Amino acid sequence: MSEKSERLFRAMGDIGDHKIDEAAETIVSRKPHWKRWTALAAALALVVGVGGYFLPRMGGGAANGGSSGTGTDGASTFMSYAGPVFPLTLREENEAITAERNITLDFRPWVRVWQSNEEEAASRRDLTEAERQEVLDDYNRWFPEGGRWQSSSDILVTDAYTLTNASDADQTVAVLYPFVSSLQELSKDAPVLRADGETLETVLHAGGYSGGFQGAWESYGETGENPGSLNLEQPNSWEAYKALLSDGRYAEKALGEYPDLSGIPAVVYQFTEAWGPEADESKGVPNPSIRVTFEMDYGKTTVLSYGFHSMSRDEENNFMGQGFSIREEWEKGYGDPYYLIVLGDDVRNMAYQGYVTGGWDTQNTVEAGVTIRRYETDLDTVLREAAVLMYREVREMCGGGVDFEMYYGLLREDLTSHGLLSEQPAQRYDTGWLEENDVINSDRVFYLEAEVTIPAGQSVELTAEMTKEASFDFYCAHTENQGVYGYDMVTKLGSNLACTSQTATLEDRGQIEIVRQNFGFDLEQGMKTVVLDPDQEHYYLEVRRSEDTE
Repeated sequence: MSEKSERLFRAMGDIGDHKIDEAAETIVSRKPHWKRWTALAAALALVVGVGGYFLPRMGGGAANGGSSGTGTDGASTFMSYAGPVFPLTLREENEAITAERNITLDFRPWVRVWQSNEEEAASRRDLTEAERQEVLDDYNRWFPEGGRWQSSSDILVTDAYTLTNASDADQTVAVLYPFVSSLQELSKDAPVLRADGETLETVLHAGGYSGGFQGAWESYGETGENPGSLNLEQPNSWEAYKALLSDGRYAEKALGEYPDLSGIPAVVYQFTEAWGPEADESKGVPNPSIRVTFEMDYGKTTVLSYGFHSMSRDEENNFMGQGFSIREEWEKGYGDPYYLIVLGDDVRNMAYQGYVTGGWDTQNTVEAGVTIRRYETDLDTVLREAAVLMYREVREMCGGGVDFEMYYGLLREDLTSHGLLSEQPAQRYDTGWLEENDVINSDRVFYLEAEVTIPAGQSVELTAEMTKEASFDFYCAHTENQGVYGYDMVTKLGSNLACTSQTATLEDRGQIEIVRQNFGFDLEQGMKTVVLDPDQEHYYLEVRRSEDTE
């Protein structure tokens, strides 16, 4: 058992030997204090083109509905901050290796291209021919001109390094390229690493959630403080990443092992073969559900669950109730088990009852049943079983680029850092519902690792090529940065690589007007390549679309 597992086990206490009465069919007779659990939206869904949506990154000011501000170096503090471009680093410092860096910011995605309705429909290869025809009919109705002009606020970044080996022996080094993304956006944001033009084989490492937490919007006051931990507070400036990465602990943890939960005993209550009446609004049975009730000592017991979506808590009277809808054959997840995972002392006097709906405000019962199996195992085993079920939806949302072991590792990381297995759980995860996590949508720093050999006395050209999102203010906020997009980079944050020179090149493609910057580009004078000061930690470029391209 790892040191962290031992600490968690000691905090949770010993497992009791209570057994479940599987024949019980009545709920506990008491009137507990119901606590309604609602998830507050962390961001607004913005429309991109027709039928496309994305969830913008939101910092503290954005979540509070405030406007953008100005950072310490004159850069804007945008409501949605995409994070800076980080420098290359080595897994282990090597004094024989030096680097020259040139970063290119290419606005090619800003160039408008014509997308015909036929091309749009033909690209939907996941649809049948009949469905594609329906899509084409819709687009012809929306865009009677036969198509539409499209562009993006993304840019293409090429971060290029000349790695030189000053020693008289070949040097094989592990390079690490950090970048900001989320699992959900990983397939779009992940860089491609090349050495002398050849694509490198890479290993991907994922760090933990890079932000913090804040209270609900309604508690936000004039002081700018938003106490509580109900909502995510994503990083909103490069200084937030400086605080995250400067001491090296974040990278060390990202490159290490995920938390080990195999040494933590767990009592599992598995619910299968749930049955009840069909949903029928006209008969007053809109959502047939099963509620499970039990007694527990909140100071000695922690309950995690999978498949449950309603809850009642009464800590004063040692009572908890959890409920789930009875799935029908056509519903996603039909046939899947539900889990209550008990850590510490076992629960007591478990019972269940069917109800017409999952809402705790009704006491109208229905005839329903479920098979309950109680068994003892370790937390890792049962958590992995639940994660396999959750991973199906992860694949649908993120594609095949996110493997199960990474997802499951980050789930464990979140539970032990912010969830009910942490020393100070965030309010956001108070329910213990495993599905109620932010593993795929929260920002984090990833590290692409590759091996490069640099011959004695020679150099290797290494490039990281990526699509980089813009930072921006929301359209509805009406700030001074309306229509302004920001891109930034850091020169040395988190890097142990000795960079002898750094330059930046702007390929504006006639698309932009510069609003503010500290690079020193001058489009009127044709100054599109500039030398960067290595002592300047942060460079930023904020632009709007040129009037000539509107």
